[in-house]
Amino acid sequence: MKAEYTTAKDWYKANRRELKKYRGQWIAYTNRGVISGDRDYRKMKDESFYPVS
Repeated sequence: MKAEYTTAKDWYKANRRELKKYRGQWIAYTNRGVISGDRDYRKMKDESFYPVS
């Protein structure tokens, strides 16, 4: 079971070590984790749509 975080900033503080695997990439993340990552900013941005549930 993954931990729930109130804000994206809280998620980042708790998980920033895991972001090393995205080195050299643009990433988008929420309080639930990384939702998109790519070396090309436009691709990352276009893939980062995150529907609200």
